[in-house]
This record gives sequence, structure tokens and C-alpha cells, in this order.
Amino acid sequence: MREQNTITLTTERSRFHTFLLCCGITGSALFLIINFTFAAVSPNYDMARQSIGELQSEPHGWIQSVNFILAGIFMAGFGLGLRKEMINGLGAVSLPVIQIFVGVCFTLLGLLNHEPIHSAVGFIAMLLLLTEFAIFACRFSRDPRWKDWATYTILSAALMITMLVLDSWARMNNSAYTGIFERAALLTRVIWTLFFTVKLLAGVRLGPVKA
Repeated sequence: MREQNTITLTTERSRFHTFLLCCGITGSALFLIINFTFAAVSPNYDMARQSIGELQSEPHGWIQSVNFILAGIFMAGFGLGLRKEMINGLGAVSLPVIQIFVGVCFTLLGLLNHEPIHSAVGFIAMLLLLTEFAIFACRFSRDPRWKDWATYTILSAALMITMLVLDSWARMNNSAYTGIFERAALLTRVIWTLFFTVKLLAGVRLGPVKA
């Protein structure tokens, strides 16, 4: 009976569960599309030099504020999908909770457009995403189905950290590439989430883990 239950848990996924898992990449892709489009049509905004949050100070900046809020909702939904997916094992509770908090942070970025609180919330969101990478890598290393993903996740985290360090350096030195480094850090996570979601939808499950 226990073996049968395990098989059922690893083969069945409801439509709602699938929808929640797709929220991760859908929200991320929608966020980038809206951001890049709005930045491109804003005549006084320099995408390479200025941060994403500075779009909120542009005419019709409410568009970017709503973009942050929508992204936060999608990210929180992805967290719920992760909880239904993993069931048990390392990170089964902490990863979904962290992901939901990432969603909360993005929502706050849309609601709070004042410094230094906006930058502080953004920093917390990035720190949470990197923490997720670390926990995912540990879980992947223990699961034969995801063994190779431990290395990919570590490399993605390293690249993201590099881009964030360069972003901080660019801000302190008033560099012309601040916006590029920030977007590169986010894009690293978006690409990882895309491949991760595709792998899940292709049939490879993330849980449950045998005791």
C-alpha cells in the first residue's frame, strides 16, 4: 500500500497544481516583457544606466508598480505549487515559504516607491532567491533524478551573485551599466526557472523523497 501511494504521488498532478507551477515562469516572463517594453517607450529612461525600480518615477510609472505586484502574486502562487510538489524531504517547507516571501517582497516593491525602503526590500528579495538556490542545490544533490541540477543551480547562483556585485559596484561608481547588471541577475533566475518548470512538466517529479 505504501509503495502504491508513493507511485500515485509521483505520477498524478492536478490541473490546478500544474497551473501553480507554471506561475513561476509565467510571472517572471510577464514581468520582464512589461519592464522591457515600458522602459523602451519611456523617452527619459536609460535602460542600461537606471534600475528597474526607477521606472516607477517615470510618467505612467504605475505600470511598473502594477508589474511588481503582479509578479509578486505569481511568485507566491509558484511557492504554493512547490509545496504541493515536494511533499517531504529537504526544503519541502522552507522552499515554498521562502518563495512566498519573495512574492511578498515583489508586491511591496510595487507599493513602496521610496528610498531607502525600496532598495532594502529589493536586497531582501535577492537574498531570498539566493537562499533558495542553496537549498535547491542541496536537495538536488540527494536526488538521483535531479543530480545534474545541483551543479547547474550552483553555477546559476554564482552568476547571479557576480551580477549583483557588479550592480552594487556600478551604483557606487555611477556606472553606465547599472541597469544591465541588475537585469542580468534577474534574467539568470528567470532562465533557471524556465528550465526547471519545463523539466517538471515533462514528467520529472521533485517529490516525494523516500525516508
